[in-house]
Amino acid sequence: MVGSSHEAQHRIFQKDTALMLRNFQRLFHVPFPEARDIAILNADLTEIEPIERRVDTLLRVDTDDGSYLLVLEAQGKKDEAKRSSWPYYLSYLHAKYRCEPVLIVMTQSKSTADWAAEPIVLGLPYRPSLVVRPLVLGPGNVPAIADEKEAARDVSLAVFSAITHGRGGVPLRY
Repeated sequence: MVGSSHEAQHRIFQKDTALMLRNFQRLFHVPFPEARDIAILNADLTEIEPIERRVDTLLRVDTDDGSYLLVLEAQGKKDEAKRSSWPYYLSYLHAKYRCEPVLIVMTQSKSTADWAAEPIVLGLPYRPSLVVRPLVLGPGNVPAIADEKEAARDVSLAVFSAITHGRGGVPLRY
């Protein structure tokens, strides 16, 4: 069941679409080209078939290097069905939009973060047809922002930090 923390984890990126890009290098230690434009896209991935497929948030980012789709998935716990869904989502989005999808999984749980970060390998073990390596944000790599001045510099990141660390582990004091 989808709850408020699930919705908060990804909807903050709908309210502040540049939040992920402003902090991409800091959070993932992976470079991302500078955005020219960011658009919120319909997150419904349902096909004509009677199977509903939906990502939590889908952002299109246009850069000088090309266009990317940021596929944001809030994950409350391990869900083995996602190991089939996520490759499908990425392939479908690549086919539909003809730009590169980037899967970003957000969680409040370190064990779920560790699980989500495991590569999903499809095909032969020695020559896979597809390998999905989600970028994961969780308590282990999202900084706990407890300093009021630091929080004021990027309020959306501070809110995302509080959501991510909201299940304990890091006491936040103001």
